[in-house]
Amino acid sequence: MSSNPIRLGFMGFGEAAQIFASDFSQAGITHLFAYSPSGAKALPGDPVQKKAQACGITLVKTPGALARHADIIIALTAGKLALGAARKITKSLRPHHFYIDASTNSATAMEKIAALIGDKAQFVDASIMGPVPVSRIKIPIVLSGREAEKVSALLNSLGMNTKVISPDPGAASAMKLIRSVCMKGLSGLLFESLEAAHRRGILDACVEDLSATFNDIAFEKIIKRFICGTATHAPRRIHEMSESLELLDSAHGYSRLTRATLSFMKDMAHSGLAEKFPQENDSIEPVIKAWMQAHQ
Repeated sequence: MSSNPIRLGFMGFGEAAQIFASDFSQAGITHLFAYSPSGAKALPGDPVQKKAQACGITLVKTPGALARHADIIIALTAGKLALGAARKITKSLRPHHFYIDASTNSATAMEKIAALIGDKAQFVDASIMGPVPVSRIKIPIVLSGREAEKVSALLNSLGMNTKVISPDPGAASAMKLIRSVCMKGLSGLLFESLEAAHRRGILDACVEDLSATFNDIAFEKIIKRFICGTATHAPRRIHEMSESLELLDSAHGYSRLTRATLSFMKDMAHSGLAEKFPQENDSIEPVIKAWMQAHQ
């Protein structure tokens, strides 16, 4: 395939596919195709046809046609549609195809897609780790699967920003969802804490204080402090979180996440990790393993 023009296709033609296609087109890739149910029905002059023309895409009528026209296929469907999309195109895939599923999906769903495709094509699980409109083709993407190293080198040569994290399909999707546990959980905590700050008339001061903590310390060190410090100090932090909860309740604020944190601190205190790690450990892995064993 290296001596022939790059033939790249998209399964799905939403915002991400349009942005990637536009950037590929500007980089000189001229063989770009996409299939979507709406695109298959579009007539000349329809909005979806105009979008395709603007980003150098040729819309095709069927998944089979996409497989005939493209060697590299990036699936960018809605997560709930990914398995169905894979079923539709699998019978048309051949061993030379790269099928890269970048839908937001569960690790289990990606494992099912990998099993469905099997040896019919070279499958890779991909997760887009941020908003595509911000970084466009340079958005960080993590890959997993047997062919991930090969696909990473290929996509990076086309201007993308990919990294392999595992040879196991499903790992990339799991990483994105694990990131969401942290990032979406943090957004909830910020709402809860800053609502309380606003009720006390100290919103700006609290934002400044929190920002200084995260701005001045490398986040890798913050992770270590949060994990290792909590294991060691959870018993005495129960009182502090009880006082925090009382403050939120007295202000009639939202407190569900603080209640969960207090419950977590009690579980941690009862786990025996403070005795196992009387001083903050230098590495998070032994602490995580000890926590896993304690609550199994």
